[in-house]
Amino acid sequence: MPTYIYKVKNETGKVFVGETNVVSREELVKILTSKELIPIEIKEKNFINDITQISLFKPRVKVKDLSMFCRQFAIVLDAGLSISVAMDVIRGQTANVTLKAILTDVYENIQKGYSLSKSLKKHNVFPELLINMVESGEVSGQLDKIFNRMAEFFEKEYKINKRIKGAMIYPMVLVFVSIIVVFVLMTFVLPQFAKALDSFNVEYPLPTKVVMGMSDFFKTYWFLIGGGFITTILSASVYLKSYTGKRTLAILALKVPIVKNLVKNIITSRFTRTLSTLLASGVLLIEALEMVQKVIGNIIIKEKFEHVLDEVKKGKALTATISNMKFFPPLVISMVKIGEESGGLDFSLEKAADYYDQEVDSSISQFLSMLEPAIILFLAIIVGFIVMSVLLPMVKMYENASF
Repeated sequence: MPTYIYKVKNETGKVFVGETNVVSREELVKILTSKELIPIEIKEKNFINDITQISLFKPRVKVKDLSMFCRQFAIVLDAGLSISVAMDVIRGQTANVTLKAILTDVYENIQKGYSLSKSLKKHNVFPELLINMVESGEVSGQLDKIFNRMAEFFEKEYKINKRIKGAMIYPMVLVFVSIIVVFVLMTFVLPQFAKALDSFNVEYPLPTKVVMGMSDFFKTYWFLIGGGFITTILSASVYLKSYTGKRTLAILALKVPIVKNLVKNIITSRFTRTLSTLLASGVLLIEALEMVQKVIGNIIIKEKFEHVLDEVKKGKALTATISNMKFFPPLVISMVKIGEESGGLDFSLEKAADYYDQEVDSSISQFLSMLEPAIILFLAIIVGFIVMSVLLPMVKMYENASF
């Protein structure tokens, strides 16, 4: 259904601007005139007047958008509005154009008689976890509470993601700037320096010969280097999306000393928080564990979780099965045991999740405190070698001049 931007005025001459999805321009004119509004201008949205109509430039629906959607939906439902009216209100005030279009489609499906969970399921921007929770809320009649819990869940997930991305900005900028500096030195500065040295007939020391040779290669075959770099990035991207690539990355994440502690805390936080949210919403343990397995992220731990599911289905306690994984910290095992014995597994897992959310922050700080010096040291060695290769011929010239 096309989107139209319209400008209208009322009987008093006051001008209004808006946009809506209708079948045709003629249909929009009928709707506006029926409301005693005089159309001034009506334009259909397309890639010429709105770049977001091109799928490449459409804004993505992020965790923050989902969190805001759930929070707004919970508030509107709590106010006593029906699901249909609530969706109509929320789609009208959603800023993300991609999510707005999706919510409009969801609203239209609800109008046709579809349930909310089935309407959401038609769009892959909504996680399976959210859809299952909504389905559970529809059965139990507690949709407002479900959306409140999911809002809190997505808010915490967003904070962790934001913290991780924010932590990586400085190292990435540092590496990017350093690559540019080295490239400029090798391609433009060193060739000029080499011309000056050639006029003095100075024999280059070995480090200078190596750097000058690399400089000549950079200057002559820069297009091959650029093409090779882009090809490597694209190939790595394709490989990491494959099963083998995901498995390799998962193994490295769990074994590299500087990373494994951070990854372990993130998985533990996600496991405890997700399972707690599901159990508190009335989802059965086995169904909850199946959903948790899908959001863990690390394919190695995901595969280990298969055994946990099989054992729980056979009637074994969750404490024993996750203990056999030999992955989760003793604190989590203890909290699960306390929860199972007291009948408050959701509450004990929630407390564990709060603790490991803080541990994630601590792990990120520790990770950065180790990563940043390592990057700086590595780059200092490269730049230092280049500088040394420049200084050595100058020292040799000075020694020859002294004699």
